[in-house]
Amino acid sequence: MCGIIGAISTNDVQHILLKALKTMEYRGYDSAGICVVDKGALHTVKEKGKLKHLEAALDQTPLHGGLGIGHTRWATHGAPEIRNAHPHQTEHIAIVHNGIIENHQNLRHRLIDSGAIFLSDTDSETIPWLWQHELNNEPNEARAFLNTLNTLEGAFAIAGVQTQSDKQTLWFARRGSPLLLGRGSAGVFVASDALAIGSDAEQIAYLQEGEWGYTDTNETYVFDADGNAVTIKWEALPSMIATAEKGPYAHYMLKEIHEQPRVFLEILNAYVSDTNDIHFPQAPFIEQNKLPDRIIMVACGTSYHAALTARYWLERYLKVPVEVDVASEFRYRDPVIGDNTWLITLSQSGETADTLEALRLFKRRTPNNFALAFCNVAHSSLVRESNGLIQLHAGPEIGVASTKAYTAQLLALALFSLKLAHLADAMKQKELVTHLQALHQAIDGSSLLLNKSKQFDSLTQQFTHAHGALFLGRGPCYPLALEGALKLKEISYIHAEGYPAGEMKHGPIALIDENLPVIVLALRQYNLDKVISNLHEAQARGAKVILITDINKDECPDNVDAIVKIPEGDFFSAPLLAAIPLQYIAYNVARSKGTDVDQPRNLAKSVTVE
Repeated sequence: MCGIIGAISTNDVQHILLKALKTMEYRGYDSAGICVVDKGALHTVKEKGKLKHLEAALDQTPLHGGLGIGHTRWATHGAPEIRNAHPHQTEHIAIVHNGIIENHQNLRHRLIDSGAIFLSDTDSETIPWLWQHELNNEPNEARAFLNTLNTLEGAFAIAGVQTQSDKQTLWFARRGSPLLLGRGSAGVFVASDALAIGSDAEQIAYLQEGEWGYTDTNETYVFDADGNAVTIKWEALPSMIATAEKGPYAHYMLKEIHEQPRVFLEILNAYVSDTNDIHFPQAPFIEQNKLPDRIIMVACGTSYHAALTARYWLERYLKVPVEVDVASEFRYRDPVIGDNTWLITLSQSGETADTLEALRLFKRRTPNNFALAFCNVAHSSLVRESNGLIQLHAGPEIGVASTKAYTAQLLALALFSLKLAHLADAMKQKELVTHLQALHQAIDGSSLLLNKSKQFDSLTQQFTHAHGALFLGRGPCYPLALEGALKLKEISYIHAEGYPAGEMKHGPIALIDENLPVIVLALRQYNLDKVISNLHEAQARGAKVILITDINKDECPDNVDAIVKIPEGDFFSAPLLAAIPLQYIAYNVARSKGTDVDQPRNLAKSVTVE
């Protein structure tokens, strides 16, 4: 969600801070600000809205100094106004903060009684005033900072500066929200996202839960929650982070849609050998232990839809119950877990707050069970706290509406399902090879679809007068319907619903009229005849029907308003191909309406707070 950047250098850092904030725009925000220390004083510029407003203000009032912090804010406590934008400060201290301070009300009352003057409605403003209070009473600067952290309740990632001493020092802390360090010839950095420092850092180090510290231009010090010194594990900055650019595409979302065939190839190369053996090197427990008696899958948003698809695959072959939960519900409903249960978590970022807390609940309840993460970020909190990882190999995904990370999850889950089916002796080698061949063929099939993407342009006219949209499917096409509806909602702001096609007569059919496009996913693999019957029911009530199908034209029903023909897949590969038209429909409708495709309103890429 919010983006943090801090930098200390022998040169001015304003351009580093602003460049980093631009790189983190995809995370979602509604205000932004920068504070730079110059000649022992804090100089701050903050603006509401897009970064172009902050950039214009800095053109008028440039900030000079080699120590500074910056922030893009997504409003939680307090409206998206300049007074609530970060950095927040006292006379001598400025901070930027991601997360939620749960005891901020009590702290605010206490600090006001001791002379604090609050100018915002945010929970974050309690941090500089509390830090100021501790510095006034504790001569040891590190101890004062640790006392501050120990008083805060909730989740936070913090970067801060203070001018009470003459030292040029950048302070930082991480509890419950992601934060990392970077260093290079340009200086030393702290950031909530590796992309933010991709062009300035040569090395990065990921802060672990509860760690904090400070840095100058020469030395960086990190401590654990108890104040014990920690050895910093610097590593080379991944090349994919340093080169995350939009290229010739109009939007990051469009670029990422077109990257999907390459992502499919990378996943298959990573996990499938020349002898058609599937192996997950970062999850050895899959082969070393008894197969589960039960599987629980936990995720949010698009990742939840991928998990729903995998349930059809896993239950068909393993014959064990597979439960799929929204992470925010799983952690609050006192779930019954049981022995020999595997938890599967899915997250693009690996920092989704609800998914992380669901994992922690699972580990507390059943420490002897295994937790496996499907994640795109190998060093994320989710990965570090799990027993194994199946990395998505999708590369950085900048567009808020997930595309390539979603289909990467589908493909990785398909390979996982095939592996378990083979281990359970529910699928012989010959059948396994056939399915792997179909997955490889999906690379060419998706490339073919993308090369003929002009066919999707005419679909936009079906939404010209739409008051909503209905997506229908059966079997694994039902989660695809949910995903198609979510994509349309996210970036075009048209209300859309995804439904099991067989449920249409249990309510949604009442919505159907000539201004409600109905997108029907009718694939040969999944109850085709039943879905076509549901299509006729929608047609009979005047709906504009868009049919996404892999059947031949002469098999298609008559008088369909638009037909999108996709290559035929098998039980595992078909959703990979059907996802692409859904992504393009959402993209084209959003462009026709003039909405912000990559940064839709009110949304954030990574939801790191509840």
